[in-house]
Amino acid sequence: MNKKHIVQIIVLYIGTVFIISNIHVAQPILPMLTKDFNVSDQTASLAVSISILFLSLTLLIYGPFSDFFGRKHIMVSTGFLLAIPTFLIVFSENFDFFLLMRALQGCFVSGMSAIAMAYISEEFPWQLLGRVMGIYILGMITAGLTGRVLGGVISGYFGWKAMFVFFSLLNMIGSFLMLIYLPSSKNFVKNLSIKESFKGMFSHLKNRILLGAFIIAFSLFFTFTCAFTYVSFYLSKPPFNLSTVKLSMIYFVYIAGLISPFAGSYSNKVGRKPVILLGLVTAIIGISITLIKSTILVVIGLLFLCLGLFITQPSASSMVGENAKSAKGSATSLYLFSYYFGGSIGAYLPGYLWNLYGWHGIFLISLIMILVAITSLLTLCK
Repeated sequence: MNKKHIVQIIVLYIGTVFIISNIHVAQPILPMLTKDFNVSDQTASLAVSISILFLSLTLLIYGPFSDFFGRKHIMVSTGFLLAIPTFLIVFSENFDFFLLMRALQGCFVSGMSAIAMAYISEEFPWQLLGRVMGIYILGMITAGLTGRVLGGVISGYFGWKAMFVFFSLLNMIGSFLMLIYLPSSKNFVKNLSIKESFKGMFSHLKNRILLGAFIIAFSLFFTFTCAFTYVSFYLSKPPFNLSTVKLSMIYFVYIAGLISPFAGSYSNKVGRKPVILLGLVTAIIGISITLIKSTILVVIGLLFLCLGLFITQPSASSMVGENAKSAKGSATSLYLFSYYFGGSIGAYLPGYLWNLYGWHGIFLISLIMILVAITSLLTLCK
């Protein structure tokens, strides 16, 4: 790995953390939002769901646009724009305005999410692809850890408005670093037109392996977001009664993401499919452990759930890059659309099961979605 590649990885890592962390800051403050805006648990979960929904929808735009205009311009411009709603959200006097700003955050975060994977698949040799994709996924993990833990701690001590001001500054810093230090694409192949870009995107749905990867992505993040959204309510109520600051500490299980680069490298040796299967089975073990009403065991279960996600992600992501022969930005967008759309649905829809059956309902829907991912892996990703 030469100096150029090292600079690219470092800048992408920092940009990913400082920008994508915005998506995750709402999860630890959900109990605070129910009180401040006088809304139900399920309604408060829209603070997570709506940002991920708009992120997923705009991914379908940024991917084809990047296949025509290039990668760096979109990542940098959307990063700077993200700072605007992140700051304005502090002026929320009602939950509707709060949700509007969260929706705009999702729209601009997706500029980074949509393009970074395509940039990596084009600018790094295939021998490094698994490792670099693993490092990028580690950046995504660090973003989740930063948003949830740091966001929760700042909110617990200074209030959620101060937290959003802090993250708006991070948006500016990350975007500036990419503007100055991230090299422009050298191996980018421009599509002839925007229409051609969109045509290329939908052609990926005819590829069985890519379709399988999209279903895995949907199921995986549905489960993950479902569990980590409703665990805030689960652990803030009896018999656990955890405070906002203590709840934010739960998200340190994200440290499991350190396995991501190693899982990516290992999949280069043994293949993507066995590693994905290992990750999904690990996720089943994790969500099952959370049924035991012990704070320590719930945390251990969440740790295994994280391990399952971060073992699976690099291999599934690399599978997309390897099997998309053209319009890689569009293929990446479809993969990430599936991933984040699953997260959006997973943050809100299981609320009905939460209201009826509590944590057992969350466990059941999570188990079903992981089994859907396994079925897709075994039948489509041949």
